[in-house]
Amino acid sequence: MNPPVMLLGKGFNIDRLNDVIADLPNYRKKQIYRAVFKATLDSWEKATDLPLDLRARLTEAVPLAIESKLFFSSDHRTTKALISLRDGNFSEAVLMKAKVRNTICISTQVGCPIGCPFCASGKLGLARNLTREEIVEQVLLFARQLKTTEERITNIVFMGIGEPLLNYTNVVDAIRFLNRPDTFDLSIRRFSISTAGLPQGIDKLSKEANFDVNLAISLHSAIDEKRDRLVPLNKRHPLGDLSKALRAYFEKTKRKIMFEYILIKDVNMSAEDAFALRKYINTVQAAYVVNLVPLNQTTCGYETPSNRDISQFKEHLKEYHINFVERFSYGHDIKAACGQLAGEQELT
Repeated sequence: MNPPVMLLGKGFNIDRLNDVIADLPNYRKKQIYRAVFKATLDSWEKATDLPLDLRARLTEAVPLAIESKLFFSSDHRTTKALISLRDGNFSEAVLMKAKVRNTICISTQVGCPIGCPFCASGKLGLARNLTREEIVEQVLLFARQLKTTEERITNIVFMGIGEPLLNYTNVVDAIRFLNRPDTFDLSIRRFSISTAGLPQGIDKLSKEANFDVNLAISLHSAIDEKRDRLVPLNKRHPLGDLSKALRAYFEKTKRKIMFEYILIKDVNMSAEDAFALRKYINTVQAAYVVNLVPLNQTTCGYETPSNRDISQFKEHLKEYHINFVERFSYGHDIKAACGQLAGEQELT
């Protein structure tokens, strides 16, 4: 595994940038946005189409550097970023590289209030929501890294630390910002929001104009009593309420619902679990896929299933004609896989 790389210079902020350039003519504003979001420069000195005095002014008021530490997996497919925030907190984001995709997994909160017992993030509790700027900053950091190899971001998933629908406004604003032609110009359908299952938030999403994002549900069990333990939010928003919201979302967007299903040994992998999942899918009445993700090892006390356990559960799913895909987990060796992000508390 390569050693972590430290990137210094806390300070970039989109809102402050907009304030600083407010008095400039439109053509200058376009040049500046191109420098930040198209050329993805990390220093104003490199923006050679701008006058020297303007570069100096921007360097003083809105430095472009982002203070972070990068960790690289041994297979070079995954990079994790620990980003220092202006109040002393941290966020984490992950770049996952596949054959034709460069996917950024980003966080939406400092800590997480949901408290799923198998997830390292759930042990943190909630400190605060990330701002729109702090969400975009995670994307910009990896856009700069990909630029060095003439690559670009293809997909963004809100599956890092936090519950995106509890930071609804900032998440939606960030997506709309990243969708703009003058920033990253990413299609709305290139975004996926993962939620533990907040019906009101899903209902709000379905009412957003021109906002057909992909929706992923952290399901993990289709049995209320069992899901109450795995996803404590279920006690307030049980599966029946969630199914109604998902059905309405599909009717509005026609986007396939993704059910995320963490495979936990001796917990949610029986024939009974598969049958309950089939019944639940029938109530949702939507196009769907079940994403199977074997539990990534944390200190949670739950066990990762064996290959034999997984094969047996797949047979149960086939018996009930359930569409599923087993997902490859990225970044185990740098604690970047699903459920392993925990916001390490130092950059050194």
